[in-house]
Amino acid sequence: MKLQIHDHHPFKICQLTDIHLGDYPFNDADLKTLASLKVLFDTHSFDLIMITGDLLWGLQSSDPAKRLGKLYDLLNQYPTPVAITYGNHDTEGIFSRTDLREIESHLIHPADKHHSMIIDDRESYALEIYDDQQLAHIAYVWDSGAYSHWQKTDQYAAVEPEQIDWFLKLPYARTSKEMDLGFFHIPFPEYQSAANQLIDGFNHEKVCSPTTNSGLFYALLRQKNVKATFVGHDHDNNFTSSFRGIQLNYGNVTGYNCYGELTRGVREIDVSKDAIKTRIILFSETSDNAPINP
Repeated sequence: MKLQIHDHHPFKICQLTDIHLGDYPFNDADLKTLASLKVLFDTHSFDLIMITGDLLWGLQSSDPAKRLGKLYDLLNQYPTPVAITYGNHDTEGIFSRTDLREIESHLIHPADKHHSMIIDDRESYALEIYDDQQLAHIAYVWDSGAYSHWQKTDQYAAVEPEQIDWFLKLPYARTSKEMDLGFFHIPFPEYQSAANQLIDGFNHEKVCSPTTNSGLFYALLRQKNVKATFVGHDHDNNFTSSFRGIQLNYGNVTGYNCYGELTRGVREIDVSKDAIKTRIILFSETSDNAPINP
């Protein structure tokens, strides 16, 4: 589905992250997650839903198609394009990322992927956002993987050099005036420095980045067009920071079936020609699960 700016308004993205659906039939926490998302989408409109990983507890490996199918059935009730990348927990069981990508065919409104590249079963792709017929913004999506296969001292995987090379060689004419974005699950190491320069939000746990720095942030600095990145992974962080001119953001943990003291919710991202503005939309903790704004 083509991503389109409407009436020259800011392009509005809803970032879901760390949904952590368990096995089916769902427990009360998962049912609360789905109910909260339904209220959110009944009361808010977006131009794109971007899911940044850990949709599932992969070790609870029976029938991921049924678990994701229930989530996708919910998203299919709304005419909003959906894009997905995966986290470290999604494929901890017997199902691969290829298996999970095949289940995406259940989505009625998948966002159009451009220049898809798969390495080590991890997909990188671009989302093109148009204003009328003109390309206005690009969202770059990297699958940041799960756990390191190369360095025994590293727990989490880093974005691979081939994924960075893919970004550097994309056939887009971008400049420092562009307002492009990046999405992935595991924060790169520069988020550790950004945690000391908060603009807003909470930094309630250590940034769990790869130990090895594979150079994605340097590539973003070099290209100059990406002005903000968005990750998940650390459930007690939802901060926005600025580091060397790039806005580094966490999403807000969305699912109830996982650790974390933060109130559950989503991050809204408004992208215009001269700014990227974000806010957290929190779920109400009352029985009707209505979203609230902080």
